[in-house]
Amino acid sequence: MAAYCRNFSSLSELDNWCESLDKLQKSHAPLRQRHINPDSVLTPRLLLCHDFKGGYSTDEDEYFQGYFPHKTGVAYWARALALTDTFVYFSHKRVAIPPVTWVNGCHKSGVRCLGTIMFEHSQSTPDARKLLRLNASGIGYHYADLFVRVAKHYGFDGYLMNLEMTMENSQEARELINFIEYMKYRLHKVIGLEARVIWYDSLTTDNRLAYQNALNGTTLPFFNAADGLFTNYFWKERQVFDGAQLAGALYRLKLWTGVDVWGRNVQHPAKWQIGKALQKIENAGTSIALFAPAWVYEELGTRNFEKNDFSFWYDNVDKTEKFDCSVSSVIRPHPAPVLQTPDYQLFYTTFNIGHGTNFFINGRAEYPQAWVNHGLQTALPTFPHTVTSIYVSAYIKSLREKGITTALPGTFKTTWQLDNSKAFYGGSSLKFTSDPYNVSPYFDAIFAKAHISDSAPEYSGDQANFLVQSVRRKESFSQINASLYSKEVSKSSVSSVRRMGSSPHISVPRMFVTPLFMLELEIESEASFIFTVTFYKCADGDCKIRLSGQWQSCRDEDMLTDKEKFEDICTNDIVFEADLSGSVLNSWVRKSFTFQVGCNSLAPINGVGKQPSVFRLCHLDIACSENFSGSIYFGSFLLFDNHRSTTNTQYVQAPSRVTSVEISSYMGGRALLWRDDKEASEWIVYINDYMAGVASAPGWLLSSHLISQSEDVKVRIDAVGCGGAIVKGLDSIVSIQ
Repeated sequence: MAAYCRNFSSLSELDNWCESLDKLQKSHAPLRQRHINPDSVLTPRLLLCHDFKGGYSTDEDEYFQGYFPHKTGVAYWARALALTDTFVYFSHKRVAIPPVTWVNGCHKSGVRCLGTIMFEHSQSTPDARKLLRLNASGIGYHYADLFVRVAKHYGFDGYLMNLEMTMENSQEARELINFIEYMKYRLHKVIGLEARVIWYDSLTTDNRLAYQNALNGTTLPFFNAADGLFTNYFWKERQVFDGAQLAGALYRLKLWTGVDVWGRNVQHPAKWQIGKALQKIENAGTSIALFAPAWVYEELGTRNFEKNDFSFWYDNVDKTEKFDCSVSSVIRPHPAPVLQTPDYQLFYTTFNIGHGTNFFINGRAEYPQAWVNHGLQTALPTFPHTVTSIYVSAYIKSLREKGITTALPGTFKTTWQLDNSKAFYGGSSLKFTSDPYNVSPYFDAIFAKAHISDSAPEYSGDQANFLVQSVRRKESFSQINASLYSKEVSKSSVSSVRRMGSSPHISVPRMFVTPLFMLELEIESEASFIFTVTFYKCADGDCKIRLSGQWQSCRDEDMLTDKEKFEDICTNDIVFEADLSGSVLNSWVRKSFTFQVGCNSLAPINGVGKQPSVFRLCHLDIACSENFSGSIYFGSFLLFDNHRSTTNTQYVQAPSRVTSVEISSYMGGRALLWRDDKEASEWIVYINDYMAGVASAPGWLLSSHLISQSEDVKVRIDAVGCGGAIVKGLDSIVSIQ
């Protein structure tokens, strides 16, 4: 029995829906938090409108359970969720419900996920007019209430409303403004302030299907009523500037300027030149709605998809044939997502991309077949490319100005990549490799403990000034207590820097730092953190995980509002180092560390006591010494604190053991059902002692083949916690006939 995703082709079909119909398609993944509010950072936000072959595509996302097995283990996946604010699942259905796998994958990465309400062509006008039907109380709209119920039940965050047709008359078109305002109010009340209803630029208040391609007097009423306006794609640069001015400084980020990646009938650059269009929008100051980013997969195919997709999002290499700039050259990344509960908060990732050729559990290939499930994707590094790294971007720019090429991705002598040959849980791990022979000529002056003397070889003034400033920044970041120089650096010695290379003046092993995650954990008092890492080390040498951060007051003027403050925060001293040196080689190892962070006292402000403070744990990096040569696979990171708990809980709450399983009818077939658990992220399903798949909801639809071949089956359900703990369930014998 095929586990097809729910959607609705008409409002009449929606009227026959009730919550009890779809127990297995509900998202149980809460939207994780990313504490730097994009509204307080005056840079564009990114909306991804996932238009891919009409939606609910074969071998991609038409099955709500994912694919166990899958033909190839290759599917389109959202690589750039670290750049993304909102994900829209787009389909030409009347009401497109985002597949639960996409909702879970987005929420685990801190990205809100929206469905689509679509009316197109004149044939849909009778159905669209039903939107104006009042509810039983007479003070709201029946279908607005129903749309909110649907979003609440399935666990997604709102809708893109796309009405590409006309109503009966202008009065009905204007009445839609009240409909949008009411639905926005209900979404915010029922789901929360993170919910969104976004209006697509098509129907006008005078009942014309006329794309304005901008915010203007015609689209302004819809802009004001909704949480945002998604403009059409045929804009001119002047229109974008005028729209931003009309929105005003406070609201221009809720204006999403549409960009069609395919470039159909548009005046802006598209496909490999998409970055040029994004730069025009950035100059105007609005947010960006990227339509059909799966173009890379759909047109160019799967053969070189990983390379092509990485280039589309992250490469920024000059003078290439394909492109001039990528999406990440315009969009600033968000911090890594944090799961918050009343008792604790945690950051957890298994570097899973939602598909693979094997499914690993505790490092063992438990399911030795290809599979796909977007809901199992976890947070990926914030900095997948050195161009986006705050630590080294200025340095790379300087090297390029000098005509020096650096190896990308990675920082100089180090590289990392997602690898599916080994994993601790899921289908992939983070493979980090250090090559001591791949060192930039200027590298030593930055990352070594160097000496400066009057007899040192002379550099140009600009070179020396840059190198000394870089060394100073490195000293602050690495918390090197001893002076970086044999004598104090003076203004007279700035013009000469000793080039280190193989210099005998180096007194300690050099550490090469690769930024991975930008973090943002909040605590308001002293806190005890637990950091757990699983890794598979293939080489000796010193390797550490570094965490850096600082305390800040919560006053508005201290929040991140500009690039300078952003960069200052990212150069803090080390809070903790997890030393992985001396570990067993060629075997998966789990290590746990604890460390304390205490709140600095803050002076009274305006005579009113101490101000609340926020601990900003800013970065998680890999630091390896020059004596480390080889690879290390990272299977998972867990960072946890329970400072809000009223109990003495020291570890992440484990999910409950599944002790009983029932059988029930579902979608014309038979499904296993078990008790839900808010502490569970997903459940591993075993049937007759073999892994059958991973369930995102507390149930599993059985295959027609299994039902036809068996009467009784042996079932075990293992619960997987939000922090990675796996609780083995009890075996049950279930009659499936």
